[in-house]
Amino acid sequence: MTGPNRRDTVAGLAALGAAAVLGGSANAAMRLASLVIHGMPATPSVVMARLIDAGALAPFAETARLAVWRSPDQMRTGVISGDMKVFGTPTYSCANMRNRGVPIRQINVVTWGLLYLMSRDPMVQRIEDIAGRTVLLAFRNDAPDLIFRLVLRRLGLDPDKDVKLYYVGSATEAVQLFLAGRADIAVLAEPAASAAEMRAAQTGVTVYRAVDLTEVHGRLTGQPPRIAQAGLGVHEDFVQAYPEVVQAIHDGCVASAHWVLDNPVDAGRLGAALLDLGAATITRSIPFFRLDVVSAADARGDLERYFGDLMEMSPDILGGKLPDDAFYWGRDT
Repeated sequence: MTGPNRRDTVAGLAALGAAAVLGGSANAAMRLASLVIHGMPATPSVVMARLIDAGALAPFAETARLAVWRSPDQMRTGVISGDMKVFGTPTYSCANMRNRGVPIRQINVVTWGLLYLMSRDPMVQRIEDIAGRTVLLAFRNDAPDLIFRLVLRRLGLDPDKDVKLYYVGSATEAVQLFLAGRADIAVLAEPAASAAEMRAAQTGVTVYRAVDLTEVHGRLTGQPPRIAQAGLGVHEDFVQAYPEVVQAIHDGCVASAHWVLDNPVDAGRLGAALLDLGAATITRSIPFFRLDVVSAADARGDLERYFGDLMEMSPDILGGKLPDDAFYWGRDT
């Protein structure tokens, strides 16, 4: 009988160290006692829900579950403290935290644009039509706000002068106020945009999906309608201790994305409880969030174009620079 080779020994030591850090126990199979993926409060989290439901992580963890964070501030606090090891994140936010010294990487990009300008006024058919109007937005200074401002600036509009921005604390609040007539225009991400359409139909209110902000951004920049907007991030200590788990998470997301696209009704049922939305709303939203799972290393060009656009508005959005090479996780990193 031969003894363990060097690779097995190194892997075993890494797993034992990670178990101590993460509060798990390393048994003979080197499995985590538990693994939590912290998803974002948007339709892309259905991909992570399917990943777990399909048992893709069963070989690596005694239990695996998805927990959805409720606000960007909650996500950042959890990541910086180390409580969230694997987490859904706007890509710019992950880059910002790394540039400010948080040891994290971007695993992949899951969604490539899911922001829409919704209107109660049929005369609003182009983004230029909102000049002088009030626009509802959730999460000031986070991804929806930043992308909206980016598009306005590319059109030659000043977001602080040419429109009146009305910020609220959540996408749910934005939908409620929009349908109540507090403003005729709202910038909504999926699944909030689909929720607004469905609730409007139930109450006899007419709303329009007037502008696809991702499409406008692509047209203005001469690029395809794709913004490397959000995906999964991971702590460096987790990557070092469990590289095979990170690879399984990414590979599982790729497979799960195909399942979600092929089975939207079942995906809606799977995500309903997690996202506190009706299954039909999630099903309706799936075609609108540009689902395509790509490793960060393979998406680096798209990520850097997006990051460069944001830094033109303010370098502080990214923490003053593009992230370093190690930020972009991939099969060989």
